[in-house]
Amino acid sequence: MNPSFEHIVVDALITERLVDPADRERSLSVVAAALSTPTRPASDAASRRTKMPRLVEVLSYLGGAFVLAAGGLFFAQEWYGLGFGTRVTMLAVVCAVLGLAGAVIVRVSSESVDVHEPANDSRRRLAGTLLTGAALAAACSAGLVVDHWVDSTLEGIYWPAVVGGVVGLLTSMIGHRLAPTALGMLGMLASLLTAVLSFSSGYENHWTNVVAFAMFLVGVVWLAVTEAGAFPAITLARSVGVATALLGAQLPVMEAYHPGLGYLLTLIMAVGGIAAYLKTTAWPYLAVAVAAVTLVVPEAVSDWTEGSLGVIGAVLITGVTLLIASFIGYRLWARPTERIGTPD
Repeated sequence: MNPSFEHIVVDALITERLVDPADRERSLSVVAAALSTPTRPASDAASRRTKMPRLVEVLSYLGGAFVLAAGGLFFAQEWYGLGFGTRVTMLAVVCAVLGLAGAVIVRVSSESVDVHEPANDSRRRLAGTLLTGAALAAACSAGLVVDHWVDSTLEGIYWPAVVGGVVGLLTSMIGHRLAPTALGMLGMLASLLTAVLSFSSGYENHWTNVVAFAMFLVGVVWLAVTEAGAFPAITLARSVGVATALLGAQLPVMEAYHPGLGYLLTLIMAVGGIAAYLKTTAWPYLAVAVAAVTLVVPEAVSDWTEGSLGVIGAVLITGVTLLIASFIGYRLWARPTERIGTPD
């Protein structure tokens, strides 16, 4: 007869000299009683108290949407008639109200159940939305101040957008730290791209190449930060990172300005995507590798043959490339996970 679970536990404790052998029978009864008594985690009650009902969450979002709509209509009608001080004050008030509301929600949640816990998803989403709105207001306010006091096109760079993007990035990072959400993550990326691309506008002679490389670099850095564990929603972070990098790689091709740079960056995306997938088995890397190969091969062949293949030839090459890339992607995906890492 196989020993029961309580016998195994007590005998292990006796073997490690944590329980006196003379107390074996009493220990067996205590362990058996503990295992037979249904227990409820202490955090369950707190979770039920802090978990926001769905109806309340929906009403909160609707109320916020109406308030934002009213504010947007007011700004659209009265903005140009307002003075500089009034504009900055209004944006500062919006930033303070949204930021304070988000911080209060995070604070109330953290007193019982951590806002990062699944039981508090509703509060986390609401707090993250408010904090992202506060970051947007802070970015607009900073850009407005710079536009008023500094030559906005100094050295060909539109500094209000650069400073606003930096402020938006910093405040979005704080908000995402307090209440991580997909909206907050997108706010961070949008702020970063705004700052980098606005700064790149000063290179008028090679604007397309500079912007393309800057966007590609932003995507690569974003992916590096993602793999370092900066974002809880790692799959979403990887997805927006590879999309940003691939868009930057394709920009010279779309603009037909030095497409060779676009081919090179897209090829790097394909090779890097395969390498990253072999290490992490995360599907966004495999998807971007397949997409990059599917894009770069027909583009390069059509360019090198000066379009002599025609539409039918281009479509045929695209189809064959897609099939080959998909087959390679399937073979990589089908490999045993113990040889290539742990699935995401």
